[in-house]
Amino acid sequence: MKVYLELARIPGLLRITASQLFARFPLGILSLAILLHVQRVSGSYALAGLAVGSVSAGEALAVPLTSRLLGRWGIRPTTAASCVVCTGAIAAISMAGLQPAAYVVVGFVTGASIPPIMPAVRALYPQFVAEHHVRALFSLDTASQELIWIGGPVVATVLSTTVSTAAPLLLAAAVTFGGGLWFVSSPRLTGVRLERGASRFGRVLANRTVLLAMAISLTMVASFAALEIAVVAHLRSDGALAGLAIAVSALGSLVGGVMFGSRTLGLAGLTAALTGIAGFTALSAVAQDLRLLLPALFCSGLGFAPALATVYAMVSQALREQDAPEAFGWLNTGSLVGGACGTALAGGLSDGFGAQGAFCAATVLALAGVVVPLVAALRQTRR
Repeated sequence: MKVYLELARIPGLLRITASQLFARFPLGILSLAILLHVQRVSGSYALAGLAVGSVSAGEALAVPLTSRLLGRWGIRPTTAASCVVCTGAIAAISMAGLQPAAYVVVGFVTGASIPPIMPAVRALYPQFVAEHHVRALFSLDTASQELIWIGGPVVATVLSTTVSTAAPLLLAAAVTFGGGLWFVSSPRLTGVRLERGASRFGRVLANRTVLLAMAISLTMVASFAALEIAVVAHLRSDGALAGLAIAVSALGSLVGGVMFGSRTLGLAGLTAALTGIAGFTALSAVAQDLRLLLPALFCSGLGFAPALATVYAMVSQALREQDAPEAFGWLNTGSLVGGACGTALAGGLSDGFGAQGAFCAATVLALAGVVVPLVAALRQTRR
């Protein structure tokens, strides 16, 4: 824990970390809130699902572009402009009476205008702290973001059922604007800028470390998304219990990030963390009893944040400063694609084979994540 106390003493770092986390909190609210609201006002789950999908598609396509603009326009102008557009788009979705196509279009605009705060801070972290603290800061960032995925769905559900389905969307709009304002007003950003990328857009994907990181993050998020579907299918008779079980896995990630944040993991350590995720995911597939399922889910999450933190640190070290924002944008795109693929695959297998089909999908995807660094390590030894 000593390393985290040292980070807390760095001037302005705590505010940057807290403000970016608060500004990104709506990401945990939006999907469920849009699903509930559009279904209520239109009566169609198909349209609601399409609207949610359009948000993910917009973000996946746009975030590498908006991340690159951080170096061209500056962190504050880019973040502020995207916050304004995104706030307006979320508020527009909350209105009843829109045409079906409008929900899809506005959903796409919402995703495309999500502020590139995550790529910004992860590209800036090496400027804020000494080199031996970078990995701990990445780990703390990755672990703390689990609060978004634990608290966001709870807020969306509670407000939708007790106030109105528009309430969580309006809250998300307000937090997007207020959190973005808090972030860009941080004195720590004064005089700090990201260098403008000199290479062609997309050229960063030629870097093997970036491709390795994208493949790992894609498979990890895909496995976690499939595991969520599996848990919901397994505990379909008790929705509240399913939500608790999913939160237990996210809690494991938070604990793992805090516990192992100060440790430097190479490819061997990364492979070990991914193997642990795969092993406990497989255990959860055979754990019929809740007393075994919950510990298995908690342990499956332990390696998640440390593995992602290692991936982010690898990318940060492998690239020039001006290429880092776009690279982290592509990593976010990879995660979104992974989430969509994992959900679709597990959903289809769940319909055909029940919860066990979805659990098998989660396990196979987690095992695929283990193979990626093993192949990379094998290539290194052959050189």
